[in-house]
Amino acid sequence: MSIGIDDSNIPGPVSEEKTVAFEVPNINSLPDDRLAEIAHMRDGRWSIQTKDLLARFGTTKLDLNSGWASTWTGWSCPCCRREKPQLARLSSGGVLLCRLEFHHDHVADRAKRIYRERNPRSEDRDVNIQISRTKDALMPLVERFEPTLICIDCNFAEGRAKLELTTEIEGDFTFAPSEIATFITVGANRVHEIDAEKARLAWLAAKDDFADRIDFATRMAHRIASGRHRREVAPGQRLLGPAQDCDIIYRLFSSAAPSGYRHRLGTLIEMRSLSNDSAGRSPKPKGRPKVQAPNDAELAAVEAAQHETKTWGQAGPNWLCPCCGRSKREICRRSNRGLWTARIHRVLDYLPEDNEESLVRRRSDATSQFIIGSYRRALICHDCRNITAELLRRTAGFEEQSLTLDDLRELVEGATPHSAHQVDFEKAAALAIANAPLLEAIEDFEDHRSRAIEALAEVKATMKLMGWP
Repeated sequence: MSIGIDDSNIPGPVSEEKTVAFEVPNINSLPDDRLAEIAHMRDGRWSIQTKDLLARFGTTKLDLNSGWASTWTGWSCPCCRREKPQLARLSSGGVLLCRLEFHHDHVADRAKRIYRERNPRSEDRDVNIQISRTKDALMPLVERFEPTLICIDCNFAEGRAKLELTTEIEGDFTFAPSEIATFITVGANRVHEIDAEKARLAWLAAKDDFADRIDFATRMAHRIASGRHRREVAPGQRLLGPAQDCDIIYRLFSSAAPSGYRHRLGTLIEMRSLSNDSAGRSPKPKGRPKVQAPNDAELAAVEAAQHETKTWGQAGPNWLCPCCGRSKREICRRSNRGLWTARIHRVLDYLPEDNEESLVRRRSDATSQFIIGSYRRALICHDCRNITAELLRRTAGFEEQSLTLDDLRELVEGATPHSAHQVDFEKAAALAIANAPLLEAIEDFEDHRSRAIEALAEVKATMKLMGWP
């Protein structure tokens, strides 16, 4: 699409040309080399470097996330100092991993919880504004480091170090990028090794400062709750500041564009850049040794025993476990007492936000690197559900949502009917550590959801008060 803008009616100095004409490209059909020109400070599956890496590692499978895509090809990790060609590595499933993660200080999450507990939202708009602004002003004084983009291996190493020191380290403590650098052994295109003793020394050096920041956050939360540090909210509309060329040009472009035209160039470029070939893949063979199955009478007895559980009936007769792919009959297995048993459990599967307006609005105050928009309830078998339960039993520091349905699917691929799953729990722990950003996103989502419910209640109360239908 071509756009022409006539500037003859714009006040002020007149440019040499009256019209500026340019072409808005079709991002979906744009050749890779042209896309590289437009997104010259970004990266993606279309870049020459990415294609060279795929050829170098001998694979066509690529997992490239938004962190990697948002940086230029010459980016280097602030922790391990490796550049992108040294960061990329093959997964066990033969997928080239090109991933960067936002690493943030979890002490801010702790401070926000403290702040919310002592400063709940009220019906007074000005008070809510005061509380929100003071919270935002407080967080940079609590955090030990700014949110930092780092490679997945440094992020993973930080999680492993905290897991090694679970009984010693505070739950909301986070190693700063400079501290991570002190306890990792770095090599090209491989996962870091960690030195737990050096990590312990880093924790001990930061321990008092961490406690002091929690104390500061608690004191400030109390002060705000008691009405101190109030700052009058300015009446009227907020000043926009001096006019900016980019704002004016954008307005002219929007007015000249055809009615209904949606300029989604940034979103389309990101969609062209990302790749997620890791999802649901596993190199494990799908061999299924034969195991004795329950006969019809035994299956009927199992179903009769489910009268107290709603999930069995909700699953329906043709249900298959979304993780292991087994049917109701296939999930039945004998207990230690020789009885056939089976259960179906309900779990939550969180889904990314796909509404552009919501993404823009929520990214302004989200602490997580990606945004969750909703969740769905999934019904999985007891053996798949037990993987998470067993992981929590074996290793402290994980949560119910530490493993996703895709993770479970990967861990149990090749599952055998009528048998408990054979699971590599070291791999399960690694997947759970890598899901730390997901837990942050879930916390952000739950906070956003609770505030949305509060806002909806306020709207309904106002409508009732005004007598509106």
